Amino acid sequence: MYRLTAVSAVAAVALLSLSHQADAQTQLRFGHANGEGEIAAQLFQDFADSVAERTDGELTIQIFPNEQLGNENELVEQAKAGGVDITAPSMPSASLLVPSLEMPSAPFLWDSWEEAQATILGDAMQPAFDELADEHDLIPLSKIWYWGWRNFTFSDTEVRSPADMEGLSVRVPEQAVWVAMVEAFGASPTPIAFSDVYSALQQGVVDGQENPIPTIYNRRFYEVQDYLVMSQHMLQNNMILMNQSQFESLSTEHQRILLEEAQKYSAINTAIQQRHEEEMLQEIEEAGGTTVIRDPDRAAFADAMTDAYASMAERWGPENFERLQASIEELRSR
Repeated sequence: MYRLTAVSAVAAVALLSLSHQADAQTQLRFGHANGEGEIAAQLFQDFADSVAERTDGELTIQIFPNEQLGNENELVEQAKAGGVDITAPSMPSASLLVPSLEMPSAPFLWDSWEEAQATILGDAMQPAFDELADEHDLIPLSKIWYWGWRNFTFSDTEVRSPADMEGLSVRVPEQAVWVAMVEAFGASPTPIAFSDVYSALQQGVVDGQENPIPTIYNRRFYEVQDYLVMSQHMLQNNMILMNQSQFESLSTEHQRILLEEAQKYSAINTAIQQRHEEEMLQEIEEAGGTTVIRDPDRAAFADAMTDAYASMAERWGPENFERLQASIEELRSR
């Protein structure tokens, strides 16, 4: 009986050990929209590799790139529901859940990236992130994932001011801030799936589109556009979001590693993207088929947004936009 009890005890300890080992091995699902060859796609994989290395394989991240599990909007909803654990949407995509997250994408809002970064990370935007967590079970592993200033391209029209856009059709994402902006410039906003943009430009379905330089370069939109207008009308900043319940189920150590690695690779991404923007722009010019307009009338474009801001602020919450503007003014007065 003594031997039987001893054997049973050893077996129980072994089973408990295996159970704890199984519990310690967690795999997270990370779905994003970036394709092979894009800087972000490689850095997301590097992020996953670093997390696995630092946790000795106890926490791993399986990457699903290139909209394999859905587009940005769908992935945000999946992360909220727990269908995926991590995703990396633009702030406007996340604003489908919390409208005030769209504010940093307001056209002609910022004077510089440094100003935008400080504001996004500061107190002015914190209520939006609190709402995202409290109402939608999502938290940012990183609030910053620099993607660049968005610029217009057009096929046949040299655009230097809003008057030059009158009557043109412009492909936009199917989100309110883009629709309001293009309408304010007198053009027709035309939502088209991102995967179809190149062919739509090539076939003349729309007259133009707008995106950051890395996207225009990597997706080769410049091949089918005659003009690239350096309007820098809107900042695209993405985030790395995680399902809050899944995050809280992890050990404190694994939570810390996730946050540290996400923010480390966010900083790496910002440095790389900003360095490459000018290099990509130079290559576009040297290709010879696209005229780069570096001096559009940005003041005229900004003035055209005045009335549109009023309707946007209603959607964001006037108090939220006032708080954001006050924060920007404080930064500028220092």
